[in-house]
Amino acid sequence: EKEEELNRLKRRLAARAYHFPGNSWWQDWMQYLSNTHTVLGLFFHHPLHPLKMQERLVILFGSIAIGLTISNMTYLYFIHNDYGADEELFSLNSRHSKYTGIPEISVTKVMITLWTLGSFLHTVFDLGLWHMKACTLCRYGGLVDEKLARMGRLVGLFIVLVVMGVGGYAVLLRATLEYKGEGSVSEEVEESIKNNEIYDMDVEDKRSFRFLLGYLVEFVLALFVYYPIAVTILFSGVLGCNGRVPLLGGRPREVKKELLHLQKKNESTILRTLKSKGSEVNGNADDADSYGRADSFDYFDEDQIM
Repeated sequence: EKEEELNRLKRRLAARAYHFPGNSWWQDWMQYLSNTHTVLGLFFHHPLHPLKMQERLVILFGSIAIGLTISNMTYLYFIHNDYGADEELFSLNSRHSKYTGIPEISVTKVMITLWTLGSFLHTVFDLGLWHMKACTLCRYGGLVDEKLARMGRLVGLFIVLVVMGVGGYAVLLRATLEYKGEGSVSEEVEESIKNNEIYDMDVEDKRSFRFLLGYLVEFVLALFVYYPIAVTILFSGVLGCNGRVPLLGGRPREVKKELLHLQKKNESTILRTLKSKGSEVNGNADDADSYGRADSFDYFDEDQIM
């Protein structure tokens, strides 16, 4: 039974569970953040978590790489189709910048695309890579398929390496485009992009990587500001009508299902006790079966992979 509970704990950690028995709201929020955060999880994850330091580093590098790939490939796509990548749609803080000291922010077409479609694709990639490396699905049924777990880790590593290669090329191409000084080849690069040609990189080409500073700021804000806010909203269950909606039910939904799981477990314990003694409930053996089968455990977290 202890081994069964241990496997269940690991499975729920891999499935990014919101709630564990005996935890308060604050304790559950802390465990969820420390186990799922891309950076904090490197140092504060649960000792029994299936994702160790090595796998989490791969996920971190993959997240950085996919962010660079999406942002730069989107920019190059706008250049290719002549959509006006740097065309301003509207500006923020234009009326109050001189009073607040906060500079005016120009919002372009590329920014809107990255904040919507780009963010969605980044989230899907991160969650997919997480569950692939943690082998969440192969942990159901109480046992862990080691072959599938090993395959998941290898496939995840391969995907990250491919993304890093594609992202690296996109960054170099973007850096070459960004440099407009003496000896710039940005016009040749832009022409090759518009003509669907692969530009032959030259180590002598001059490049400007200043745009990476903006990406670094965005990445830090996403990890340490936006992510905790989004996690708190999902965790609270306000989007899932206090636990009524799957996936959006958050902690309230898992608390209710944990109570159901404990109830079924207690019923199974009672049934095993009755069978071991060879006794009947109220003198009727059929009543004992009304408690349900001893092995009928309902692992509530199987439909809650987040």
